[in-house]
Amino acid sequence: MARRGILLLLIVVAILSACSPIKPQKANNDRVPIPLPEDVVSMAVLNRDGGVLREHREGDVLQRLLQGIKNARPSYIGDPEESGEGYELVVRGVKQNRTFAIQDMRKTNGWGVSVKLYASLPGEEIGRAWGLSMEWMQLLLDPSAEKAEPELNVTVDEDSDRVILTANRDIDLQSVRDAVQASLLLRSDAASFAKPDYKMPDLRRIVVLFPDLPEGAEIQLLLNEVKSMNGERFSVHSSQDDGQVTIRQGRAWSGLRWVDTAGRTVHEHGFDATALIQTQPYSEALDREILIYNRNGIVYRFFPESREISDVTVQEWSNLNEGSYSDEGVGAIYSFAEPEEVEFYVAKGLKTVFRVNPSDGTKQSIYESKSPIYGMAASPDGKHIAVLVDSDSDLGPSADLTIVDAQGKVESTFPKAAYIGHSNGWHLIYPIEWTDQDKVAVPLFGTSDFPSARGKALYHYRQGLQSKEEALVLPEKASALLKSELGEEAASQVVRTLPEPHDEHARYYAVSLAGMGSYLIDLDSDEVTRLGTGEPIMWTSDRQIIVWHSTEGKSVSVSSLE
Repeated sequence: MARRGILLLLIVVAILSACSPIKPQKANNDRVPIPLPEDVVSMAVLNRDGGVLREHREGDVLQRLLQGIKNARPSYIGDPEESGEGYELVVRGVKQNRTFAIQDMRKTNGWGVSVKLYASLPGEEIGRAWGLSMEWMQLLLDPSAEKAEPELNVTVDEDSDRVILTANRDIDLQSVRDAVQASLLLRSDAASFAKPDYKMPDLRRIVVLFPDLPEGAEIQLLLNEVKSMNGERFSVHSSQDDGQVTIRQGRAWSGLRWVDTAGRTVHEHGFDATALIQTQPYSEALDREILIYNRNGIVYRFFPESREISDVTVQEWSNLNEGSYSDEGVGAIYSFAEPEEVEFYVAKGLKTVFRVNPSDGTKQSIYESKSPIYGMAASPDGKHIAVLVDSDSDLGPSADLTIVDAQGKVESTFPKAAYIGHSNGWHLIYPIEWTDQDKVAVPLFGTSDFPSARGKALYHYRQGLQSKEEALVLPEKASALLKSELGEEAASQVVRTLPEPHDEHARYYAVSLAGMGSYLIDLDSDEVTRLGTGEPIMWTSDRQIIVWHSTEGKSVSVSSLE
């Protein structure tokens, strides 16, 4: 109880200091020592819940940690105080123990100090703070990190237009400057912007600031040439999806954007944790639904026309410890029939298909796949399920189509019916759709059957293959417009084309370009308008195109046959 009481006191002191109307305390330059017990025998670091993360008794590590505390620089408690990852440090001596609060601020965008230690001195009511190095914190949490290969972790803070670099070696600041200067690319209507600024609060931590970015600007840079003080090249790990670091001016936001044919944003709906979006086939009669799969296991059923949304997650399956996960992080696929009262289906762990009663939540297992499931779709009346499973059990590009009725009886199987070109070992979620009560469409992407490399096969659930169809090819005039606006290679980067379905004159085309986002092509006005950073999702009945957009570089996979 005494230990927890001391920690509580330290936290309260920090909170009170943060909430007080006084100015932040200045660092005390007289180097008041941190009170440590005599004859220290161990040092333990605990998480916020009191669980021991690591305890040090080894002499060399213990001595280095103690020396780091003795050499700590006086710091301050801000107003408000910066918030990082909180820990508790218990220093045990032969006769006495001392407990301290620690804030690990290595991944925050501040540059004053990387780590803070808080303590109350005898006879003082207000707590004090001291600054510690990243090297000290790495030693405390994981001494083996120093022996690992040189690693540079890159965190992008979109809200403040900053890039935070942390490493397990001392960083050569000049190599950072050189890497940024050599690779920096600005996408903006403005001719220039303020030069980046560099703050180095720690030999292993650098904050790169991009002040006063022009409105709507986008910056891209590479940090693969950053080196340690010893000349070692770092292995770069970025918080974004690829090795290229991207910063977009403005507040961080990710979600769906509704854009009209004039290029104006009409509506937005944030989906910060989305990993995968599944679309349903176009229908004049229905409010088309899309399924939104989040990285935290939550699944939303969303109707973009009415903008109605519901959480359909089977909660006990939101964080599975069994079965498979796709490369998007999806561990369960959902599929719904058209009537709301009809039971829906869930492929739990991408192996077992359950029929779920929406009224009482009861579940019945109806089908167990021997191979990982790639995709699943319920027939419009809910009486059948079409399932795509890995053909060769090696997570290859081909998938078998199996039709199962609502009781689990296998009606038919069509080997290697679907195909999406990728290397073995990738578990992707394949699009699959019922076009009516009898026919199922499956993807044929990356095959030699179609010049555009994007098509689909249509199967009758009893009779088998009916036809193969190529996806729409972008008209020559539209390709020419892309080349003139975005460069000679732009037309060859088109991976998906969505014409406006109500457009009798074939005027509007929404396209997705590999690595470049989505664009709207207007053939009448000869204009190309940027829509968003991600793929187009679907057109609405009032001629708006819904696209994925993220100001913070988050990408999502879109599973669609369109």
